[in-house]
Amino acid sequence: MYIFASVSLASRQKQNLPAWHRKAQKAYRVNRVIIILQMVAALVMCGVILYGMARVLN
Repeated sequence: MYIFASVSLASRQKQNLPAWHRKAQKAYRVNRVIIILQMVAALVMCGVILYGMARVLN
């Protein structure tokens, strides 16, 4: 039994998906991870740019 109901619901829905469904495929999970990494990289680059601008302006 799961502590959180949403976890058990999500796992049940995942099992009911057919093999051809996009969320059942490995590429969907890989692409989701890549998108999250790109978001983190964008935030880091924003910090680097802001830090560089602060050094140039001061």
